[in-house]
Amino acid sequence: MTKTEMLYMQDNYIRSFTAKVEVKGDSYVVLDQTSFYPEGGGQECDIGTLSYKDITLTINKVLRDSGEVKHFILETDKMPEIGEVVKCELDWGRRYIHMRYHTAIHILSTYMKEKYNADVVGNNISTRNGRADFNLVKALTDDQLKSIEKGINEIIAQNLPIHINFMPREEAKKFLAEKGYQIDYIEMVPKSVKIFRIISAGDYDHASCAGTHVANSKEIGKIQIVKRRSIGVEKERIFLALE
Repeated sequence: MTKTEMLYMQDNYIRSFTAKVEVKGDSYVVLDQTSFYPEGGGQECDIGTLSYKDITLTINKVLRDSGEVKHFILETDKMPEIGEVVKCELDWGRRYIHMRYHTAIHILSTYMKEKYNADVVGNNISTRNGRADFNLVKALTDDQLKSIEKGINEIIAQNLPIHINFMPREEAKKFLAEKGYQIDYIEMVPKSVKIFRIISAGDYDHASCAGTHVANSKEIGKIQIVKRRSIGVEKERIFLALE
C-alpha cells in the first residue's frame, strides 16, 4: 500500500502542486502527495487536472480505496508512468464552495446543539448545497428556520478565524468534551489513529474533522436555509444555500 501525503490537512488553500506517480492502475494513479480531497465524511471529492510533458489530463474522481488515494483519470490512453513527475491543479471554484459549505455546517451544528439540544447525525457537502441532519423530536417550523438562519448569519458575520490543530487522541477527547463536542465519533475511529485534526471556528465551534474549510467565517458569506425535511423518526434535515 502506497501512503500519500495529504497536503490539504495542513493547508486548505493549495491549488496546485507537483507530485510523483507511485502507482499506476488501469484508470487511476496514486501520487506521493496530493491536495485533492478524496470523497468521504459527507464531502464530495475534488476534481481538476494532471499535467506532464505537453499532456494535460482530467482528474474526474478521487477516492480512498484500501488505504490508497486514487486519482481517476478520464483519458486512460495517456496515463503517466510510474516515477513521472506531474503537476496537478484543483478545480478551485468547486473546492472553495465545498470549503464555505463545510465551515457553515460546522457553525450550524453548534448552533443547533446550543439552541435545540440537537446533535448532528449526518451531513453532505456538494456544489449544489450543503445539508445536515439532526436528531429533533419535533419538526422545525418556518419561524424556527428563519430564526436559525438569522442566528447563523450573525455568527458568520463575527469574522471568526478558523484554525487547524493536531492533538494526541486523549488530549483531543478531553479538549472536545470540554467544548461540548460529541466525542462518540472519536471512539468510533480505530485505535491505531493516534493524532486527531481539530477544526476550531474562533471559540464558538470545535470539531474533529478531516474536511476542507475557509480561513475565516466571513468567507462563507450569508447563508440561506432553503428547506427542511423529515427523514425518519425524530430526524430533521436542513438544507443550506450560499448567497
